[in-house]
Formats: sequence, C-alpha cells, structure tokens
Amino acid sequence: MSVKHMFTEKKTKSTLSKALALGMVATSVSLGAQTATVDAANTENTGTTSTYKTQTSTKTGTVTVYALNIRKGPGTSYSVIGGLTEGQKVTVISTASNGWYKIKTSSGKVGYVSPDYLKVSGKTSTDNSSKGGAYVVKSYSTIKKVGRVTTSTLRVRTGPSTSYSIKRNIYKGYVVGIQKQYSNGWYKVKLKNGTTGYVCGDYLKITSGTSADLKSGSSTSDNGNNGGSTNVSSKTQAVVNMVKRQVGKPYVYGAAGPNSFDCSGLTYYCYKNAAGIYLNRSSAAQASNGRYVSKSNLKPGDLVFFNSGTSRIRHVGMYVGNGQFIHAPSPGKTVRYENLYSSYYVKGYVTARRIIG
Repeated sequence: MSVKHMFTEKKTKSTLSKALALGMVATSVSLGAQTATVDAANTENTGTTSTYKTQTSTKTGTVTVYALNIRKGPGTSYSVIGGLTEGQKVTVISTASNGWYKIKTSSGKVGYVSPDYLKVSGKTSTDNSSKGGAYVVKSYSTIKKVGRVTTSTLRVRTGPSTSYSIKRNIYKGYVVGIQKQYSNGWYKVKLKNGTTGYVCGDYLKITSGTSADLKSGSSTSDNGNNGGSTNVSSKTQAVVNMVKRQVGKPYVYGAAGPNSFDCSGLTYYCYKNAAGIYLNRSSAAQASNGRYVSKSNLKPGDLVFFNSGTSRIRHVGMYVGNGQFIHAPSPGKTVRYENLYSSYYVKGYVTARRIIG
C-alpha cells in the first residue's frame, strides 16, 4: 500500500485527518464537541514524528452534585438526554479532549457529563505504541499563526492528548501562538507569559498572527463566557456558599426559607442571612437591586433574571460559576443547579444584577 493510501484510507477521530500530512486543502472535521476547521493550506510533512500515550481505562464515576445532566456530546452546548443524582455510580468509557467524560449508566444509557461533578476511580492502562500516534504535520520556527480560545475553559497539557497531565487552564478569549500542529488535531502553543503546552484544536479559532497578538487574559476564570476575573469578596462568597446549601429543598410558592423557597425567596434568604442585605421580595422587583452587569461578565453571586416565556421578568436565580446558576424552579421541583447556556434559559434570559461590588 502506498503512503498516500495509508494516510487517506483511515480517517478516524483519533487521527484527525491524515490528509493533513499530505498538504491537502482546508478540511472541516467533526471531533465530538465541536466542528473544527483546520487550515491545511501549505501543510507539509516535516518528517518528524511524536507518539503520545493513548489511555484506556475501566473506571467508575460517582456523582458529587445533587443533580447532574447527561448530555448528547461533551459540552454544555449539547442537548440533555438524561440525569444523574448525587451518589449514583456510572461506568466511565473515555475522556473527551476538553475533559468531559463519556459514561454509561446502569440502565445502559450512554452520554457525556462534566468532569467537575464526577469523582472517578479505577484502573488505567497506558499504550505507548506508535498506533494512534500524533504526527507533526507543521512546525513554526516563529509565530505565524495564533489561536483564539472559543470554549469557556481549555486545559493546557504536557503532551498532545488527554492522557497527558494538565499544566494549567486558559479561558475563552485567550490568544496563543501556534508552534506545532499534530495530525490528531492538537497544537503545541505558546502563551503570552512564555509558557508552552499542548491544547486540542477543536477549541481554537486559527488565524494569521504574530507574537504581538498573544493575549493572556485572566489566570482565573469561573464563568461560562470569557476569561474575565471572577474574584469575589468574602461576603459574596458567603452568599454563594449559602445558596449551594439550599440545593435539594422543595419549591413552595411564597416561601423564603429556611426549609422551602420560591425563586425570589431563595435569593432573598441567602443575601439576608449570609450578607445582611435585604433584597426586594419579588423577582421583578429584585431586578432593580444592585447594578446591571452584562452576561459576558457574570461572577458568582450575581442574580440572573428570566421572562419564563412572557414579556416581563418572572424568574430569578443566582449565578455560581462554570456557566451554572442555582434556583428554585417551580412547584413539584427542588432547588437545583441549572445550565445558564441551555437553549431554554438562553431564550428566556433578560438581565443580570450584581448586588455586592
């Protein structure tokens, strides 16, 4: 079999597009979480190769949060296909490039969950063979291309796959310099502070650029939008801790704690008891408390408001970071975490207010 046929015949997710090594035209390749367009113009095979460790495992995951969504794909942009409750165990099948786990429940349902709310244990084996290796298809002696991070949090690893350890996280809006491109879709990148590492190209928008275009942003991020700082005061953190302790308590219309809540009763109770701040009592009235904050600059403790399909504010929750808020949804349900960027809440979102700061 010729080299050309060897590269073009096996187009799998783990080997992004072997056609890249032959200098073919730009190719759009689906890699689980997103569809990444790889600029393959002028791509060349440098003749150098780098193998990476492929991790297989038999692991068990235990849910650590009151309610955890199972999604169709590895990210909050995918639809919810089921749910798990605290303490429930699942089998971990694999790990996606962004760290999300592909899992299987005891009933046989297969989907993806956030790694932040699953405690994983079990045996892991590592394959160091060249099978599935990551081949360098382009190297840059100087920065000629840059990548802008398009996901809320992107892990920078010590090698070009998820089997390598995490060096640090970078966040949406970061701009990194491209040093090497691998056949499995990963890149060796240089950060603004000079640190180098490896990231999955699914979550980079690649454009032409130089070292002058590198952007470091914040070193800490907790929101689901950008890399802005999310440092909060001790008083605000106390409010956030308070609302987290209410998860699981029932919704009761007109209730403001301590054993049950409606939506505005929950936020009223937490700010009153954790910070000594008295909010207005209804969700519409609370929208005049504090000051306006844009959705792209949300910090834990901010109140988020929704119209519930009407023309006015009818619902409120508290943003707690990582694209999630806690709220008391409706009769028959309990206080719980929710994804701010699910289609329902994106459609109903109205505004946000910062009460402290």
